[in-house]
Amino acid sequence: MNHHDWGQFVQRALEKLTEPPASAAWPLRGHDEPIRRIKRLMRETTEQHQGHLALLVSGAGTGKTRLLLEAMSLAAQSGFTVLDGAPKSLTTVGPRHGRHDNDQISWLDGHLRRGPVLVVLDDVQWTDPAMLRAVGALTSRLDDAPVLWLFALRAEHAESANGLWLRNLARTCRSEWLGPLEPLSGDAVVDIVGDLLGAVPDDDLVMICESVGGTPQAIVDLALGLREQGLITVDDRGARLVSGPLTSGIPCAVVAEPGAQLPRPLLQVVRGRLSELSSRAQDVLQVAAVLGRGFAPTDLAEMLNEPPAQLLGPLREALDSRLLSCGGGEFAFHREPVWQAVLDTVPEPLRSMLHRQAATMLLGRGEDRPEAAAVHLVHCAETGDAHAIATIREAAQRLLPASPHAAAALATRGMEITEPAGPDHIALAITATAALVRLGELTRAIDLARALLPENGHPSAMRPLRIWLATALMLRGDSSTWDVSQEIFGTGSVDGADLPPSLLLLNALSHNNRAAVIGLADRVLAVPGAHCDDVRAAALNVRAMASWCDGRIDDALATVEEAVRLREQLNRMWHFDPLWTKAWLLTRIRRLDEALAVAEAAYRAIEAERMDVLIPVPLALRATILLAKGDITAAEADATAGLAASDMTEMPLYEPQLRAVLVIIALRRGDLAAAADGLQKLAEASPAERARPWSAVRCTLAGLVALARRGPRAAIDEIGEVLADPALRTQFVLEDPSVAAWTVRTALAADQRRTAELMVATAEEIAAANRDHGVVAAAARHCRALLDGDVQAFAGIEDLYGDPWAAASVIEDIGSLHCDTDREQAVEELNRALASYDELGAEWDSARIRHKLRQLGVRRRHWSHEARSEAGWGSLTGTEEKVARLVARGLTNRQVASELFISPHTVGFHLRQIYRKLSIQSRVDLARIAP
Repeated sequence: MNHHDWGQFVQRALEKLTEPPASAAWPLRGHDEPIRRIKRLMRETTEQHQGHLALLVSGAGTGKTRLLLEAMSLAAQSGFTVLDGAPKSLTTVGPRHGRHDNDQISWLDGHLRRGPVLVVLDDVQWTDPAMLRAVGALTSRLDDAPVLWLFALRAEHAESANGLWLRNLARTCRSEWLGPLEPLSGDAVVDIVGDLLGAVPDDDLVMICESVGGTPQAIVDLALGLREQGLITVDDRGARLVSGPLTSGIPCAVVAEPGAQLPRPLLQVVRGRLSELSSRAQDVLQVAAVLGRGFAPTDLAEMLNEPPAQLLGPLREALDSRLLSCGGGEFAFHREPVWQAVLDTVPEPLRSMLHRQAATMLLGRGEDRPEAAAVHLVHCAETGDAHAIATIREAAQRLLPASPHAAAALATRGMEITEPAGPDHIALAITATAALVRLGELTRAIDLARALLPENGHPSAMRPLRIWLATALMLRGDSSTWDVSQEIFGTGSVDGADLPPSLLLLNALSHNNRAAVIGLADRVLAVPGAHCDDVRAAALNVRAMASWCDGRIDDALATVEEAVRLREQLNRMWHFDPLWTKAWLLTRIRRLDEALAVAEAAYRAIEAERMDVLIPVPLALRATILLAKGDITAAEADATAGLAASDMTEMPLYEPQLRAVLVIIALRRGDLAAAADGLQKLAEASPAERARPWSAVRCTLAGLVALARRGPRAAIDEIGEVLADPALRTQFVLEDPSVAAWTVRTALAADQRRTAELMVATAEEIAAANRDHGVVAAAARHCRALLDGDVQAFAGIEDLYGDPWAAASVIEDIGSLHCDTDREQAVEELNRALASYDELGAEWDSARIRHKLRQLGVRRRHWSHEARSEAGWGSLTGTEEKVARLVARGLTNRQVASELFISPHTVGFHLRQIYRKLSIQSRVDLARIAP
């Protein structure tokens, strides 16, 4: 290139690029380290007033061009003049009059006087050699000027003539090599896919996108391809695969068609990556895939009948291609979908033969690891192969306690190679059903058991299957549980290794037939030693609840404590834990810290035993406790998570309690439509066959909603059935002691003093029988003070409740009674109540107080929903605030994910938004500023 051409290039580039380059559509994701180094070079260029050369050599699709765009944007923001020397710009330069070389330098000096300059040249491999020589000369002439030269070259062309020129230039300048760019994974993939789809991707979608090699281009192409083919669904919960959740581990290893659950675009990408390897490496990887996602090199060498040294080359190829990774003494396919896709390339007949070879190899070692061989045997064993079936049975049974997913998958596949209705078929069906019940896949468990029961003539062998069927029906709230339980009792006693049928019957009855279950519990407890600890603990649990319903709190607590002591020896009573009852009782008497500790212990026990079906229980307990403590945000989070878990596990027994929490929260916020809708859903969740445990709470909420919508007379009419029944009145008060005072207050407002007197008598009767419990004493005194209109009688009640909302209602009642006699005192008390309600987020109650204050001539700003600010703590969404508070308490992303029933990737996504909105950089900063 002559001086005229170069002069035109410099002038044209400078004139064109004095304005900052347009920013990219989405933020740069990943590659933090090269950006950090480029920023440092920018500082050094400016501070040292010297030229610097940065060279980026990286593969195609790894994000070189996007990184250069980010560097140009950062430079423009930092006061640099930016020259974009892309090859397209250079090749369009035509011969025309220009300046001589010295004139060009002088002209460039004019721009350098305004500030530093960044010159960017992408795709050096395509640049005209003459242009490169001119650039090289200019870098030398401008060595003492604040110019940062940033050149990028594809790694595939590193040995080309232009690549060699770049290396020679680096030796003559202050230079720094930036590449190659690392493959992306984790948070960077989440962010890229989230940018493209406008929603947070779930773990499966992230794993799929991490399976294409880690280059930004491959990730973008796959995500867009999945969307264009309609393989992704996006809603308010995020982005996920239309086909549903992916299996993993043993459930993935035993599927008949390994690629069946993977989207076709991914299969095509992995097959393309596999085809880029040598034929030898492809063969080795396909055999390795039969061994599993992770495999020992010794196993692979034995399968191939080759010395390990001959595997070095093929495995190195696979590692370099990122199809494999290595660590902990074994190799593993980079991601589970990569393994499945490679395994899918092995023809089925050959795949079966290789599984047989692997199973024979593992069994021949005599190791006590039946599960290792079982995952191969399900693919190759012939029907009736006794040795193979015995291995599969043993493996499934061993996996059941720690990995019910794996046990269910292995047992279900094993059933396919057994004689229908034969002993092995039945045994595997029992294991599969038990595993499905634990997982909360209750419909599958019920269908599996019912499909087998009618066709089998071995009642003794089928007894455990009937027990698990009845358990699944009970957990699903099915009224046919009673019939199945009777069938079990009709078949005789059950071996000690199985769930005792009398325990199951206690559970089935406890949901509705109170008289029958108490009678059975009494018979169990009447003869010491006649029943195992499991059944005795269940009977004690029933007796505790019976004492509670009769208003005998001390007896209830003592009895449930005895059941909990027996629980320490339990190993089978997992679906009727006395800890649940203990937490429930402690919540009602407002020993809330103790109740929360017990609920957490119950949650840990469920997690330890892998009883996913029971996850809604501790969430319902905790949501109720947190609501009573006044933390409606946390209570709402737990209740919402509990409903999601109930839906996921098909276990609706505690859905009414979860719905009740949300109804109360809606009422306190003044969202009457949501409260009414929630009440309707609560009624639907507690049909007649399982309505008894929830009758008191449902009646209470119906009255509260009626009061808010239609006034006190409608509210009293709504709870009329409860008021007419002494037993129901007792339960009504015990469910929430503050409701007794609400009833008296509402009855007086409806001119129904007789109803108010009836409730006062009930509350006082309960308090007299339970003198050591402050909350029932508070309820009785509160009721009496309201009935008598005695302000002095309110003294000390607010401190007895142990419930901040109930305490605020006491203060409000004091203020209301003062309205007609002592305006100043009324205003003072109402202001105190207002402050309490405001702190609790009880907007409806706050609005009521403001109305009373206005009637006294005092103006207070009405509550309103303010627009969310753009920065600071107030800018966080509800979910972001929950994540922020948990992280500030020291929880890890995984722990936060467990708390909120979201994925760790989603937690990471929210954290990045939190850091941006709060202008912070770390968890330490978050803990420091969290309110």
